[in-house]
Amino acid sequence: MKTPATATIVFPALTAITSEDAASGFRCEQEALNQYFQKYATQQARREESRTWVLRRPVDRPDLPSVLGFYTLATTQVERSTLPSPVTKRLPDYPIRAILIGRLARDERCKGMGIGEHLLDDAHRRALRINADIGGLLVIVDAKNEHAAAFYEDKGYAPLIRSETNANKWPQRFYVTMATLRASYAGTSP
Repeated sequence: MKTPATATIVFPALTAITSEDAASGFRCEQEALNQYFQKYATQQARREESRTWVLRRPVDRPDLPSVLGFYTLATTQVERSTLPSPVTKRLPDYPIRAILIGRLARDERCKGMGIGEHLLDDAHRRALRINADIGGLLVIVDAKNEHAAAFYEDKGYAPLIRSETNANKWPQRFYVTMATLRASYAGTSP
């Protein structure tokens, strides 16, 4: 698993979404993600379905959009049959618990600034803390397109096993094991 490159910007800590964030004018290349952020992320947080974490611009960078990016975390289960046998070896035959990074996006005006990597790093660290409290074998992501799939694969994710009928449909699920994440963050504080 590759760790994020050092960014030239000192990012503030991510915090939970607010209604002001949702109305900030955030925009990425995927309209479905824009709609989710603007209309549904705060609702899901109020209903305690998921948590959306927001990266706001640093105070010394008024030239940037107020929201640089976000991601959403939730718990989920995956069918054992969708995982390769080395992962399921010695596991019981029932759904596997996992942490889902349901959505991850950076503002299109911030392309090339390392924000996607920073968001994923923060999500991984939160997933490891959650794992320490409640367990879970995997982190799952839903890649919306080939570009997103390449991003996650570059970060050590592998595709779940798909049926032939779903092989070319988007989104596609990818996973990384907690053991892999833990090893990649060894010596750092999650």
